[in-house]
Amino acid sequence: MTESRYTEAYFSETYGTQGLQRFTSHWWSVRWYAGMAHRCLQRTGGHRVLEIGCGHGFTLARLEARLEARYETWGVDISDYAVRQAAQFAPRSRCLVADVDQGFPPELTPGSFDLVMAKYVFEHLRDPALALQRAAALLRPGGTLFISMPYTDSLGAHLKGDDWYARKDPTHCSLLSRTEWLELLRGAGLTLDRESADGWWDVPYVRGIPAWLQLPVFIPPTALACLSGRAVLPPRWGENVLLFARKPA
Repeated sequence: MTESRYTEAYFSETYGTQGLQRFTSHWWSVRWYAGMAHRCLQRTGGHRVLEIGCGHGFTLARLEARLEARYETWGVDISDYAVRQAAQFAPRSRCLVADVDQGFPPELTPGSFDLVMAKYVFEHLRDPALALQRAAALLRPGGTLFISMPYTDSLGAHLKGDDWYARKDPTHCSLLSRTEWLELLRGAGLTLDRESADGWWDVPYVRGIPAWLQLPVFIPPTALACLSGRAVLPPRWGENVLLFARKPA
């Protein structure tokens, strides 16, 4: 990860500066990921969650709204600007500046988190294997790692080729296959619990057919997942794969 790439302009273009606008795709995404994180905590009976790559803190803010005061929400991000924004949008969370490629701050005690989550982060890391090992070390026995990243075996990746969204982002330096991600999880001492996908949202997929004609075909699975608030789609049914892995008790 190179800090200079993640400037105020990068985050402003990605997330905006005034908070989430209701019913936008990003608003739905935040609600969906926060809902799945909440369920992970309910399954384990845990109370401490860390988001790697928290950005403006929108997901943490959603968790703050859902979770009782006894829950602790933490975040780390490479950008000092993003962490300052997170302090505004998620005031009850403790957010720290950290380059995950270099390790985690000492405030993050090994074996102290019930859930560590990261959405669209590990594809930006030059050594995702080491980062996963460090993330796993933060989990208590029985804790869950919940991550999502571009799925190189997805229908979208095959149909769009070099025009696929994940291949167009110059900050993506670790676009790995599902098999490779699973190997890295095993190398970090984690056991895959379940996997899912986020749906097809990068319309158009088929050349020569207007995007508005493709929307009724590709968007319903994405809408189903978002409205359900659950990881319900098969791994190949989306642009990104969602992996839930557990640290052995």
